[in-house]
Amino acid sequence: MRRGHKRQGKYSLSCTEEDWERIKARASHAGMSVSAFIVQSALALDPSRPRMDFGLAREQHQVITEAAQRMMTYLPLEPSEKATSLLSTLHGRVTFLVRMAMDDMLDRGRRGDLEHRLDLQFGTGEGRRMVNDYLERKGRGAVPE
Repeated sequence: MRRGHKRQGKYSLSCTEEDWERIKARASHAGMSVSAFIVQSALALDPSRPRMDFGLAREQHQVITEAAQRMMTYLPLEPSEKATSLLSTLHGRVTFLVRMAMDDMLDRGRRGDLEHRLDLQFGTGEGRRMVNDYLERKGRGAVPE
């Protein structure tokens, strides 16, 4: 909640202890109170848009899994033109899905959460650097939409 806004009511929610700890950690990482974080996160969700998280949606996991299975079936043990083509296709699909997920999180005001997830995957401080780099390249047209 923004400063100066008077609370209209008090509400409660139910969740597991583990979920509550994760919510508090994310709120802290975003520099927000838990209440403000929950309100902002809930209002940022658009149910009309497909659910997409940095973890990727089920359909996206399926595309990646199927591509990986095809790759493992057809890739010879020795490098070849066919292997290079399949790897390039897989790389392009994964890159597209990751960009969609990043754009979705940024559009929903979840930059802090995105940076936190990237930090967990690539190391502390990497999330902010990666998001800044992504936005800079996107601004220059270097990241296709």
